[in-house]
Amino acid sequence: MAGLGAARTLRVAGIATVIFEKSRGLGGRVATRYLGDYAFDHGATVISPRGSELERVILEELPTDELVDVTAPIYLAHDDRVTAVDPEGGKIKRYAYAKGNSTLGRLLGEGIESRLEMRVEEISKNGPHYLIDGESFSHVILNPPIPQSEVLLASLGDKRSFPGAQYRKCLSVMFGVASEIDRPYHAILDPNQSQPLTWLSLEHVKCPGGFRAPDGHAAVVVQMSARYSRYSYERSDEDILRETWVDVKRVLELGKVGYEVSSVMRWRYSHSSNTIGFETANPHGAKVLVVGDGLSGARTHQAYETGVRAARQILEDI
Repeated sequence: MAGLGAARTLRVAGIATVIFEKSRGLGGRVATRYLGDYAFDHGATVISPRGSELERVILEELPTDELVDVTAPIYLAHDDRVTAVDPEGGKIKRYAYAKGNSTLGRLLGEGIESRLEMRVEEISKNGPHYLIDGESFSHVILNPPIPQSEVLLASLGDKRSFPGAQYRKCLSVMFGVASEIDRPYHAILDPNQSQPLTWLSLEHVKCPGGFRAPDGHAAVVVQMSARYSRYSYERSDEDILRETWVDVKRVLELGKVGYEVSSVMRWRYSHSSNTIGFETANPHGAKVLVVGDGLSGARTHQAYETGVRAARQILEDI
């Protein structure tokens, strides 16, 4: 999202920009996985831009025909009890895209030249310009998690390092269920982060209409606690699925219901648990800038804003 915020801001200003992306699509952890007839937002399950620049772009500049206003509330889970309390009082607008939140990355990236499935492992210098895969650029914006950005900076001989930036791992587990799971909430949150299961999203409730699961079926995304994810990160999918499904059945009171499709996503750099300041990372006049949630916080709109800020700094330099 930070890289897209930068690229879109530069493109609007008339600056030729290229995105290098190691994945098959744009958007980073605003990602969707498709398993048969099921669709799971296994990264950011909702987008709550809170009056930010990203919200303005979503509502005023991008197509909204697939945008869903998520109205079903969030409930709290404590000691296996689910209570009807929204921790944000229903005041925060939450959005999703009907066919998957990865739609946001695709929309933001329209009209921007992109090199997909391309891993950048080093950057070199040629006079005043920077070379990436043989292409020459006046400026570079680094959007990977901070530890990976440090490696790219080092390839340039840039000694900037940010030991204060820290991330935690997260296991995101997906289940497609051939049974109806109808609940008055779209998600459950463990506010104390005391249980292995800390966030559960009912994708078919969040985006009704058969976009996330066939009629009479359910799509469930579970995000596990930092502690569980850290200790189980290298374990097999089979072990993680078995243990997580026990928790899902208990919390949702599903009885003997089983699942028909499943998947595990390992996010090595899931949440920035400690951040550094934008000015610390990007001194005035820098030609190589660092952006992302390691500078701002884990929310989507916060990461996007760092990209916008970097683009504006480049525009001032130009």
